[in-house]
Amino acid sequence: MSDHKQGSMDIRAQEKTFAAFIKFATWGAVISILVLIIMALSNA
Repeated sequence: MSDHKQGSMDIRAQEKTFAAFIKFATWGAVISILVLIIMALSNA
């Protein structure tokens, strides 16, 4: 078994996936908030 060297693993794919997830979650939250605002204003 080889020795483990911390920080030697290539994590570019994980970083790209995480960035895409954060972007998706941010847009989802913004759209949800806008829908709630529109719903509140249309019932006024």
